[in-house]
Amino acid sequence: MAVWVAFTPPTATGSEGLQVEYQRCRDDQQLKSRSGGRGVNLPMLFRPRGSFFTVFYVSLTFLLILLLAGTTGETLYTAVAYTPAIVDHFTYSEIITVSQGQGSYLGYTDNTFIQGEERVTGVNGSIVSSYYDYVYNYSNNQGNSESGSSSGFYSWSAANYTYLNGTDNQVGYSKPTYVWFAMNASTPVGGTFYVLNTRFTVLSKNYSYYLPLGSSYVRTIEAVGQGQYQRNDSYGVFSAQYTWYEYFDPSTGYIVGYSYVEHDTGEYQGQAGSFQYTDNLFVLSTSYPLTYVSSPNNPPVIPPPVQTVSFSAQSLLILFGVIIIAVFVGALAISRGNRRKEIPEHPPYIPPPPTNPVSSSEISPPAYPQSAPASAGVSLGSQPPEQVVIKEVVKVKCKYCGTLIPTTAETCPYCGAPTG
Repeated sequence: MAVWVAFTPPTATGSEGLQVEYQRCRDDQQLKSRSGGRGVNLPMLFRPRGSFFTVFYVSLTFLLILLLAGTTGETLYTAVAYTPAIVDHFTYSEIITVSQGQGSYLGYTDNTFIQGEERVTGVNGSIVSSYYDYVYNYSNNQGNSESGSSSGFYSWSAANYTYLNGTDNQVGYSKPTYVWFAMNASTPVGGTFYVLNTRFTVLSKNYSYYLPLGSSYVRTIEAVGQGQYQRNDSYGVFSAQYTWYEYFDPSTGYIVGYSYVEHDTGEYQGQAGSFQYTDNLFVLSTSYPLTYVSSPNNPPVIPPPVQTVSFSAQSLLILFGVIIIAVFVGALAISRGNRRKEIPEHPPYIPPPPTNPVSSSEISPPAYPQSAPASAGVSLGSQPPEQVVIKEVVKVKCKYCGTLIPTTAETCPYCGAPTG
């Protein structure tokens, strides 16, 4: 919520006050191939050829399923949210305090006390019509005070918890703006949702929240949101960082209470300063029954600091996928390298048929070339030395069969191919 009151901030000299208008802020509101069924023919590149490929594609499919679940997780549990009813309402008490001032805010404090109500007046499908009203009393340590009230009608969506037509005096927020008093109670631990413009993460579904009224504990859903923004208002120009805990009823998702702490550092009227801004709210009465517990059952939870970089489950899955793809590419390259065959640079030479055919009896086997008698021990294999000098005669390989032949020969005596 946003409450407008008048207050007197500290002056640069601290001797006199200046009436200005103040709006409390909770976050950075002021700046503001597809394939068919069976029988799909895959390209050759994607056809499994062995156990390695089978493992690879099973792992890749599993990875894609997990990534899809991670990216759409916030919508998987939307359908089972509590359905609001006309009887739904709650009253609340709220205390806003500015304290712990330093520099230009040294010694300055102010307090705002609020009592209000939120009531559902109609439900049409997922559209919820509501009415709000509250009164406030403001005062500071410089002797200034003010009282006032606000009320009106608005509507919000029970499907995505956003304001539709008007708000309960929430100003300065970017759209979509999410209601501050309700959430989807089916959101699991670790799931996320939004309040106003702040993203929250569910920490516990069984948190024992201390309710000041009656000095008792009730079972709640605990969630935390963090953020920062640049304040530029009647307080001055400040960089603000905040941590916001909210507590909701597990059965309906309606609010039970919250605690908001903001630290501001900057300057007021050219003078450096800092202060702490806190906002605490708890319900006084509710139409929804609260579950009371005898003693706290709260594991210690430390929220992550603002602007930290951490490896989420989705990031680890992506890293896992990259590793699998790298292994696949490497194995594919090695596999292709092992299967590679030597390809001849040209087709084997086939001599033309003779013009005057002769009988097979007239064909005599070729004699050893004079330069390579059988007793010389020269290999006639496929990989002879490139050049051999025997009896001062230079020989080269035949381009077709690889046999050493004299450089003066016009044809190869073994395969008959021309040497030119």
